[in-house]
Amino acid sequence: AEWLPRKAENLTPYTMALIAKYVARHRLREPRLLDTIANFLLKRGEQLDSKVIQKLVFPFSRMNYRPSNHGELFPKLEAILEQKAGSSPLATVNILMSMFQLSHFPQTVLHQVFSPGFITNVMSSPYALIVRRYLSLLDAAVELEFREYSGPRLDPRYRVLMFEHALTADEANRKYSYKGLVAEALRQLVGEECYRQDEVLPPGYCTDFLLWINRSGTVLPLSRVPAASRAPPATSPVTMSLRSSVLALTSDL
Repeated sequence: AEWLPRKAENLTPYTMALIAKYVARHRLREPRLLDTIANFLLKRGEQLDSKVIQKLVFPFSRMNYRPSNHGELFPKLEAILEQKAGSSPLATVNILMSMFQLSHFPQTVLHQVFSPGFITNVMSSPYALIVRRYLSLLDAAVELEFREYSGPRLDPRYRVLMFEHALTADEANRKYSYKGLVAEALRQLVGEECYRQDEVLPPGYCTDFLLWINRSGTVLPLSRVPAASRAPPATSPVTMSLRSSVLALTSDL
């Protein structure tokens, strides 16, 4: 964290991408490292291809970190994607997904990736299935998170289910999870009555950990959460059906 800001200007994009990969893999949520990567992107973004940009952006979404220069960086990334969207469809969609996770929704680029020309380009690429899967995720994210969007959407013919059936985690997956460490830390920090693990919230968000925090930053016991605040009211048969399906699935798992 002390070394990288001083040396960043002399590093190649390849080296910075390796550093970003390491930071993301080990979840190093160190602002000096992440902001240095963001500054590198801001200064040299036009010179980089989409695949390198994808690797540099990934640590921010992985750790839900908005870099300090996001006000300049995000519009810059939008402009770059507008020009290079078709050159690497998979990288473009990955960058968009990272931006969505940081609550930034570039409308112009969405118009491009949901356009017939982009879809035709995707269908003729070796990554067709995985790009369609990510486009399906983006389309669902637009529905859930970006209600004011009124541009083109993914044609239902090209939608792909992420999973064919409900998945369960086995011991091999648990070995590589930090959930146990986080749960123990929360138990010591806030107490067992102040958090829940593996809760499913409408309309189907699976949360690793759930806490209730008021505006002053105090963690409250979940037993004191007002009933009206725990979930949005069921106002339609579709909502009620979805909620009962989620609860039934959770019960089965």
